[in-house]
Amino acid sequence: MQGELTDASIETLLGGAAAARRAEVADRREPGLRLRLGPDGASWSVMTYTLSGSRVRVPVGAWPAVGADEARAFAGALKTTFHRAHTTDETSLSLRALLDRYEARRLSQLRKGAVMARALRLGLADILSMEASRVGRRDICTVIDDMADRAPVNANRTLAYAKSFFSWSVGRGYLEVNPAAAITKPTRERARERTPSLEEVREIWRGAGTLGYPFEPVIRLLILTAMRRDEAGAMRVAEIELNGGADEACWVLPAERSKNGRAIRVPLAPAAVQIVREVLAAHPTHDTFLFTTTGRSAPSGWSRAKARLDKAIAANRRANGRSDNMPAWRLHDLRRAFATGACDLLQIDPAVADRCLNHVGSSTTSTVARIYGRSEMFSQRREALRKWADLVTGAVEDSDLDTARRVGRAF
Repeated sequence: MQGELTDASIETLLGGAAAARRAEVADRREPGLRLRLGPDGASWSVMTYTLSGSRVRVPVGAWPAVGADEARAFAGALKTTFHRAHTTDETSLSLRALLDRYEARRLSQLRKGAVMARALRLGLADILSMEASRVGRRDICTVIDDMADRAPVNANRTLAYAKSFFSWSVGRGYLEVNPAAAITKPTRERARERTPSLEEVREIWRGAGTLGYPFEPVIRLLILTAMRRDEAGAMRVAEIELNGGADEACWVLPAERSKNGRAIRVPLAPAAVQIVREVLAAHPTHDTFLFTTTGRSAPSGWSRAKARLDKAIAANRRANGRSDNMPAWRLHDLRRAFATGACDLLQIDPAVADRCLNHVGSSTTSTVARIYGRSEMFSQRREALRKWADLVTGAVEDSDLDTARRVGRAF
């Protein structure tokens, strides 16, 4: 029932309620105010909402000890207090607190969520203490442009992550507008074309020999398998299958650790199997990660290891009478070295080479390529990676690189 409650009307209602045993009346003047009547008398309550959004009933007191006007005033004051607390909670939300919510409610569901969260916290560090609602386009441009002076590509990535973050915040009602929406990339990116030659791959292999465990074996496996750094670096012992014979040895990369979300069996050539067996024999206590410095996680410190590797390569060049340095390269370029060497030197079908890289076939324009991209092609990839491993190890062992190239073409 609903009506304008007064002390006089309550006396009338109470008599009827005694006969009906129980009733509840909502006050027309103050929404949320309720009067519950029954044989034992009448009592007031207020229906309102908590900061978390749940509905709650707050008792006010019994009538006539609390009269209608007094109950109405209490209900209004209570709702005003709740509303003010809720408004203050949201409008004074710092960007750091909002990022915490984004990480817990969205990024935790994404495979790259941890990477995105770290990039946002580092990139937006100077403005995280600001109120989220006060962060403007100029604030974001300032931190992104400062980052672009030091790391232009990282600035582009951080800006993309920030746009997603603020878009989510708008969609969830934390913000009214996305302050990063109209900001353009600070740097124009170009696709990398650096492809280490077979001679450079040989230098990288030999230089890796100075690094020791875990970077020596993992970098050599990167060369032999053409897989991604973080995928191979976090290789689990349980993912390795060596008991099926030389033709079945493989590393099973699960979908949740693959960059494109697709599981794949990576054939291991005899040279790769030898590396894996040597690591297992030398570190039998590492029963989770094949490569680790703590026993509990994949190795970190890739940048320092790469710097040491570059120094070793430069030292080897000087020892051989060369004064030039190897042109700048990245570990990811080893995948391009495989693709080029496999196709140009070993005459391997490009579709097989592409499948070795675990690329998504649907990204190509050819219907045939898309079909082949969905096929495992395990035996073809095993043969391709075996030839590539023989070519690389032959180049490493033979000082005459032309001989190694001829061996490669003879496959």
